[in-house]
Amino acid sequence: MGTGQHRARHEVGLKQVVSRCAVEEVARWLERVDPPRSEVATPALSVVSLIAWHLRVGGGWRALPPDMPPWRTVYGWFSRWLDLGLFDRLLCDVACLRRRAAGRRRAPRLGIIDTQSVKCLPVRGPRGFDAGKKVLGRKRVALVDAEGNWLAVAVVPASVQKRDVLPALDVGKAEWPSLREVLLDGAFTAERCQEWANLHGMRHHVVVRGEGQKGFVVIARRWVIERSSGWLTHRGGLLRDRAGRLDVATGRLACVAVLSGVEALLNPRPARYAPS
Repeated sequence: MGTGQHRARHEVGLKQVVSRCAVEEVARWLERVDPPRSEVATPALSVVSLIAWHLRVGGGWRALPPDMPPWRTVYGWFSRWLDLGLFDRLLCDVACLRRRAAGRRRAPRLGIIDTQSVKCLPVRGPRGFDAGKKVLGRKRVALVDAEGNWLAVAVVPASVQKRDVLPALDVGKAEWPSLREVLLDGAFTAERCQEWANLHGMRHHVVVRGEGQKGFVVIARRWVIERSSGWLTHRGGLLRDRAGRLDVATGRLACVAVLSGVEALLNPRPARYAPS
C-alpha cells in the first residue's frame, strides 16, 4: 500500500519539475563533454529538451514544434552524440550513481538479460517477424543489474531468435567487466548462449518456473528486468519503433534510460519500511 510519501512523489507538479531538472543535468553533462564550437550554436539545453519531448510524445523528427530549433539541428546533435558514444557513457555513469545511491558497489556482479519485441512503423530499415509473439518489428535486448538499472541496450530485427541476440550486447558488456553471473530465461539454454557467457567471464544461469506451475508465476529476479522494460511504456515515443536505423533505435532507448535514471536520482523512492 502506498504511503503519503509515495503519493507525494508522483504529484503532477513535482514530476514536471523533476523531468525539467533531469534534462538540465543531462544537457550540462553533454555540454561539458562536447562543448559547442561556436558562440551562436544552439544550446545543449534546448536540444536535450526537444529530444526528451520527442521521446515522450512520439512522432517523427519533423513533427517537432515549429517555434523551437529546426528539427535538422536537433537530429544533427542527436546523431553527433550518438556517434561519439556519449549516450552509452552516460548510461554507465547513471547506473553507477544509482547503485551508489542504493548503497551498493559501483561495479555490479550480477546481470539480467531479456528481450522485448515491439511493432515497427513502416519506415525504412531492417525489421523482422517474431513468430512467437506474432509481432512484425524489432527486438530490444536489455542488460540490467539486480536493481533494474540499465547497463546496456541493443536493437535487432524481431526475426532474430533469442538465442542469437546475445552478440548484440558485446559492446555494452565490455563496459562492465565486473559481471560474474548472468540470469536468463528458458529461451537461452542453447550451447551458443553458454559459450557467450563463458567468453565474457560469466556464469550462465537459466531460471525457469517450477514443475507443475501454471499461469503467471513470479520467477526469481526475472521480475526486475520486466519492470525495467515496463518503464519504457511511459514514453509514447517508444511504444513502437520508428527509427530507420538500428543504431538510432538503440540511441533512443539509451537516452530514455538515462533520463529516467537521472529522474530517479533526483526523486528517489522512499524507504519501504519507515522506522517506528
